[in-house]
Amino acid sequence: MDGDHFESGHLWFVLLLLAFCLLLAPFAARLAAGGDRAAEIVAGHPALLVLPVLPLALLQVPLGMEEDYAAWHHWAYLVFFLHGFTLVGDERVRAVMRRLARPLGVAGVVLFAACGPGFMTLDDPFTDRTPLALVTRALFSAAGWCLVAAILGTLDRPREQRPAESRPRPVMAYLGVAALPLYVLHQPVVVVLAYGVVGWSAPIVVEYTVIVTGSFAVILVLYECVVRRTRLTRFLFGMRAAPPNALSS
Repeated sequence: MDGDHFESGHLWFVLLLLAFCLLLAPFAARLAAGGDRAAEIVAGHPALLVLPVLPLALLQVPLGMEEDYAAWHHWAYLVFFLHGFTLVGDERVRAVMRRLARPLGVAGVVLFAACGPGFMTLDDPFTDRTPLALVTRALFSAAGWCLVAAILGTLDRPREQRPAESRPRPVMAYLGVAALPLYVLHQPVVVVLAYGVVGWSAPIVVEYTVIVTGSFAVILVLYECVVRRTRLTRFLFGMRAAPPNALSS
């Protein structure tokens, strides 16, 4: 993660997802069963939806916030991961998040604004041990959780039942399956292409256009001709196995 042997760039969260999946795989069944019981409790006591603020604060306050991980300690993401795996897919919890989306959003904005004095006046609010720094990190933890829950609740709107005969548009179906591989591919492709372009004496608009359009074309070609064609590459890029006829189409 630190770039000693390879550079993850801004794909660090993909590495965290892989690490968390491998770490928790032996306990998946127990976590799912516990999540079902927890969802029932949250449905009966909606205020418990903010309970993850406590483990987040217990991680962020003493251990500090990490600039390389978007101002969160890397273990804090495990709290979000566990919540997503055990609770977010449960309709009872989703209903609670939809109902509380607005108050959680307001609380998140207020809490984030309360972080302002610490962020603006401290030399290093991420790691300082002063009382103001500790309070700032606690407020940031609470604000982050409230805003994430508010966003999920706001965006989660039940869709109308799609007729059985209707199918998603081919382009959307294609890109939906390709989302993760395209994202993983874009970083090395953009870096390599930009390395050769930035030395040009062309206007910045021309360089930007070449990098964007060229990268997009190369990424699509790599995905179409390499990634989606074999079971091994599909597995390595986080895709589900395709039917045999789909691999050759």
